Amino acid sequence: MLMAIIIALFATQPSFAQSASHPSTLRRQISKAFAVNAWEDAAGMIELYLEKVPNDSNMLYNAACAYCRLTQYDRAASYLYKAMKSGFRDLDLLREDPDLEGLRSHPTFKRIFESLEERDESRSYDALSQWRESHKSKAYRYETDRERRIQYSTALDETTHRDMRDMLEAEADHLIDTLFGDPPTYYVLIAIPTPDDSDKFFKGNPGIGGLYQHSRRTLVARNIGGSLRHEFFHAFHYGHMDRLDQIHRLWVQEGMASLYEDYRLNPDGSIEFLPNERHNIVGARARAGRLHKWRDIFSMKSDEFMRRANVLYPQVRSMFRYIAEQGKLVQWYRAYTRNFGSDPSGVRAFETIFDKPLREIERDWRKWLMAQPRLDMTIRNGDAALGIRSGFNLSNDGVVITDVLPNSAAKQAGLRKGDVIVSADDQDTRTMRELQVIIGGKKVGQYIELRVRRDGAYFNVTLRLKALAGGF
Repeated sequence: MLMAIIIALFATQPSFAQSASHPSTLRRQISKAFAVNAWEDAAGMIELYLEKVPNDSNMLYNAACAYCRLTQYDRAASYLYKAMKSGFRDLDLLREDPDLEGLRSHPTFKRIFESLEERDESRSYDALSQWRESHKSKAYRYETDRERRIQYSTALDETTHRDMRDMLEAEADHLIDTLFGDPPTYYVLIAIPTPDDSDKFFKGNPGIGGLYQHSRRTLVARNIGGSLRHEFFHAFHYGHMDRLDQIHRLWVQEGMASLYEDYRLNPDGSIEFLPNERHNIVGARARAGRLHKWRDIFSMKSDEFMRRANVLYPQVRSMFRYIAEQGKLVQWYRAYTRNFGSDPSGVRAFETIFDKPLREIERDWRKWLMAQPRLDMTIRNGDAALGIRSGFNLSNDGVVITDVLPNSAAKQAGLRKGDVIVSADDQDTRTMRELQVIIGGKKVGQYIELRVRRDGAYFNVTLRLKALAGGF
């Protein structure tokens, strides 16, 4: 049965009011019938329901399930076909729903499944073909990951493209294993344009690092750093919300996506969420007594939330980082989705998994936040530095050196204008901020190992950091 319409019921014995004909009443009774395997009762009430709402794709699907359980396979196949014609598209449910086990060898089922699979790929390929049509440069490469339902169009060289795929595959597998259970039921296009094409796509707004357009199933990111990881989470989260027939509050969507901007996946499968530039913002607001109260955030409308995005994104990321450090991120999300129908705000999820009132959880979070050290991202005169200059959005895969200062560590190591720093001490540095975080944690005289791209070739170089002015 389609899980999105099941309502939690606690009666130990079924009581099916056949005379109750209002659709909402029938839905509840049908759910009860499915819960106790009363297939004939369920089928009869579904027929009554469909007399009133004939094009409900979910209920047509449920009819197929009920008649399949009754071994009336032709009738079940007929209802499944009607469900598809009315808009049913969930391929994962068709693959896995035990209520349809006896129908999967039926020729109509096979044709329906193949038709939906072709339509799903066709929709994605439409997005891909549109991208190809508008981006004809030979700089782009195209690949498809059928297992995770991802298509790629990237203006990256082979080495960096493979690094990006490895990163996203690991993130996708982690999200599937912990939070979402499955990839989206549709293909998502991941596009990493050239810097010039990014400027055109984002209409010259340098502050936009990435965007996921759910209606187009398309993710576009300027680079393969934190913005890509943020939007990639959105793509998989939307896939889960679609399967649940839920639209989660914006603070949940953006808080969790921001959380996944910077993380470390460990060999044992655990994940560590790392502080980034948002950490310093929320820390400063905490010290100034300017944090928003949780209940105020939970009740905000989306437009109000976005008007305050510069301060709310850091706060909701910090809230989720706190949940994760308590080892309760997965439990919280499961509680949130389970209780979504009665409490989409998230309060019940917090109070359920922490077993205390929300005000106490918020108080504990504030104490935790105040104890967190500030992330040093500023390279001041006298601090350890490479001795280079760069800028934002100059490359889609690393930090472009625009100038090398005299007598600097970079100069002594032979780095040149135009070199691209892609990692430092085995940590990706796809943006200047990511490189600044690593250098900010160093002291004068310490060593740092850089991986650099120059004219399509990669090499490693070790530098002894010096204190310089005018660069970083």
